[in-house]
Amino acid sequence: MSHFEKRTAIIEYVAPSVSLFPAKFALVFGTRHGVPMFVSEILSLYHKGYFEKVIVSGGATAPGAPSEASTISAALVQRGFPERVMILEHKAVNTGENVAFSRDLIGELKLEGLLLIGKVSSKRRYIMTVRKQWPEVRKICCHGVNYFSSPEALWWKDREFRCRVISEYRKIPIYIEKGFVSEVSIANGVVL
Repeated sequence: MSHFEKRTAIIEYVAPSVSLFPAKFALVFGTRHGVPMFVSEILSLYHKGYFEKVIVSGGATAPGAPSEASTISAALVQRGFPERVMILEHKAVNTGENVAFSRDLIGELKLEGLLLIGKVSSKRRYIMTVRKQWPEVRKICCHGVNYFSSPEALWWKDREFRCRVISEYRKIPIYIEKGFVSEVSIANGVVL
């Protein structure tokens, strides 16, 4: 296998192409990186009708720091996003907690489908975590935000992008083994 083929296989695994569909709820995985790009993408998806309500999940990354949910929601509101469609989750410090705590916020409400929004380099792990932690959600789609300086097809040219993709590629098998996530099949852009 050539270097090009290996790089293509790696990015296709960690950041699979998934077709978007409208869902009642979107779940944003908190971040402190690329917040302006995240806000732009969330606004675009909302205005295109891909979700009605959004859960923004993410706790503080340092003592005394605002939660990731607070940072993202404040930036959204500043750009005109309606507060009434946001649900904030301020405690999660990892992807499993993003999903578990968001699920708790929804309570008894049954979701058939869910739109996930997060870092492009973590798309598969987000999907795998929802499949494991929130199995009632049968239809999952995921939009990856690329805030790096390289396009997805050239991920290895940006140092941070490269580090994140390789880290994901290495840790997913460990997370499967530990039972944190469930492997998923994706065919023709659909999570099976």
